Amino acid sequence: MTNTNGVHPIHHGPVPANAALHAVSLLPDGEHRLSQYLAALPARTTGLTCSSWTALERPRPCTWADLEGEGWSFRLVFDPQGVAPGDALEAVSAGNPSEECRLDLEEHRAACLIFLTQFPADSTPWSRFLALCRVAWGWVDAGASLLALPEARLLLPRRLLLATEPEHLTPDMGYLFLTNGLAEMEKKGEESKLWLRTWGMGQFNLPDLAASLPSRAGEEERLERELESLRLLFETLPPAMIREGGVLPVGGTVQVGERTWTAVGEPGSVEYAFLRSRCGVQLFV
Repeated sequence: MTNTNGVHPIHHGPVPANAALHAVSLLPDGEHRLSQYLAALPARTTGLTCSSWTALERPRPCTWADLEGEGWSFRLVFDPQGVAPGDALEAVSAGNPSEECRLDLEEHRAACLIFLTQFPADSTPWSRFLALCRVAWGWVDAGASLLALPEARLLLPRRLLLATEPEHLTPDMGYLFLTNGLAEMEKKGEESKLWLRTWGMGQFNLPDLAASLPSRAGEEERLERELESLRLLFETLPPAMIREGGVLPVGGTVQVGERTWTAVGEPGSVEYAFLRSRCGVQLFV
């Protein structure tokens, strides 16, 4: 397997320009939430100290501070009276959140953006993701209703967050932090081409996976079988990639039920905007 690397540039006022990872905690209100978070954080992390908080009025009212220690640094941007920035909400809403999450999303009244900005040179992508989780889960202790992972277009409800402890996570559970589904449908005459992909593999410095399937009238049963096989590929291969820290070599195959999926190219840029991912996309046929 071949290792990959990448960063995710973001540009929003106090938001760092080259954060390695980011998440958004959404809260039902902002009153006392920050003090509750800071009280809960030492039980989640050790060796981190919080800098003084800076209040800003523009481009949006918020307060921000850095958590630093032992080679790690996180930026917290807390809005006690507002909502998460529109692009973060747009990203997770595009993933078709459940009714449970959609209701909490509409009703949240405070938010904290969490960014991993520095990490030890010997840390692994998985250890960096766990570090982000530990810092983010402090907001669960403070009453967060949702955790958003915009890169994965994913919302995690409080019910799941309470049942999921970062210390118990393993790479084989990486599927919890990814999504997959239809990215685009190309129409060409009587035939359509469905493009399907994963979202969120960049959180582990890995390429997302994608494939296209033809859709023809009268072949609905065949398409249904292939869609199910592809869904299983998108759910079973990523944990192995996360565990190994690499990608399937070109020509490598994965057997899923009656079908064999083959990696057909090195991860890289693609011509379609709907397939772009910060660590590239690996195509399968």
